[in-house]
Amino acid sequence: MSDIKIVILGEGRVGKTSILCKYFKQKFDEGQKSTINPSLFEKEVNYKGKKIQLKFWDTAGQEQFNAISTIYYQNAKGALLVYDVTIFETFQKVETWVHTLQEVVGKDITFVIAGNKFDLSDRNSLSTHSAEIDGYCAKENCKHFFTSAKTGYNLEEAFESLINSVLKKLEQSEGGANKKKGRKLEISDTIVEKEKKGCC
Repeated sequence: MSDIKIVILGEGRVGKTSILCKYFKQKFDEGQKSTINPSLFEKEVNYKGKKIQLKFWDTAGQEQFNAISTIYYQNAKGALLVYDVTIFETFQKVETWVHTLQEVVGKDITFVIAGNKFDLSDRNSLSTHSAEIDGYCAKENCKHFFTSAKTGYNLEEAFESLINSVLKKLEQSEGGANKKKGRKLEISDTIVEKEKKGCC
């Protein structure tokens, strides 16, 4: 459980790179352009006494060119699925991303859904689609957060929810294996940031 891969998925221009830049570097570029190369952001956490390296991979716009291969998903333990709240069709595409991800990695992968650009949203429009959003998240047993890469709204909550869920599931998995071997895992919930790499 020392090196964990997490992928960021969603349609082009929903704000995936902006979310990562805001969360990791506290920066937001209003004119952020789509890029064609994946970006890597790293975060080190101490989880119950163990140092764990989290690696967040951003598709960086490749989905616009259907250029994402199954290699991108392989060995991922978690995913952040991002959509644009001002374009509801991008939420409807989330199901496709989840299906592809589960086909490659397996049904057991942990993911969280983020409705980005909440600062630009029409609250009436969101309420119109709330039943569909809630229904899908309940069906997939995943958490949903409205977020804003511009203001930082709910980013900490979304990422911490994803990280904690991934680590908890891996702990349970490893705990079962170690129990058979007669060993006990020792673990702390403190999250500590390390130097990050990526955009901005």
